[in-house]
Amino acid sequence: MTSIDPNLIYARAIYYRLWHYMVVFVHTQGVFSELKALVAHLKNFPFDVSSAQAWQEFDTFLAQGLQAFEAEQNAVLFAPGEVFVPLSASYYLEGQDNGKKRLEAIALLKQSGLHIESYTITSPIAEDDLAFLTLMMNAFLQQLLEDQGFFSLHEKLFKDFFHLFSDAFLEAISTHKKSVCYQSFAIILGAFIQHERLFFNLA
Repeated sequence: MTSIDPNLIYARAIYYRLWHYMVVFVHTQGVFSELKALVAHLKNFPFDVSSAQAWQEFDTFLAQGLQAFEAEQNAVLFAPGEVFVPLSASYYLEGQDNGKKRLEAIALLKQSGLHIESYTITSPIAEDDLAFLTLMMNAFLQQLLEDQGFFSLHEKLFKDFFHLFSDAFLEAISTHKKSVCYQSFAIILGAFIQHERLFFNLA
């Protein structure tokens, strides 16, 4: 395997961290401030014109404060009504939670030898929950900076998980009738996923 630019690895890790914040329940000012700081940094490096516009809209929405963001998170992700946004790989790929994808995620985590936890996750979640998968990918990328043995693990995580469900997730959040901030995020994340597919020769 050829050497990868550490700056590229770091940038990709930050994007997965951003995705993590968007699928965990942000209910404290501290976590919200971390999200705002990530957006303030990343908006300076858009992939294209449409994502540049989305970054500006995203940043403007967050300027309204935690209460506005919390309200949209609740409406889009955590208070399912007639439009349900799944948050597990099993649901997207098998039509139900706690499926084979959870077992695959557990096996991948075990293979890595890492113990992954975060103050952003305040209640037990499945290993194939998007909040956990984004945290795991972030951890794999950070390990990759020091150990190239993590390349195959992070490649498998993308190809067997993110590559397979991200389009359905993007569709779900961008078409939700109460999605405003999440519509902007969907444009940004869509551009990033396209970049990731190019990286892994999946485009």
